[in-house]
Amino acid sequence: MNVKEILIEWLKEHGYDGLYDSGNDCACQLSDLCPCDCGPWMCKAGVFLPLTSERKSDGFDFVIGPKEGE
Repeated sequence: MNVKEILIEWLKEHGYDGLYDSGNDCACQLSDLCPCDCGPWMCKAGVFLPLTSERKSDGFDFVIGPKEGE
């Protein structure tokens, strides 16, 4: 098992849908984790959030952010 697989398993076990970096307006979901190949060092674990019409018009297919209460 490699580090990426370990990270995916941990995220799943703790109820997360992927990673996000609000400072860079970046997010990835478990099915395509770290496609940027930058590594998750600045990312936080997150969940799917509602996709607003503004985000849709900006070309986003999904939004990941903090769990409620985090």
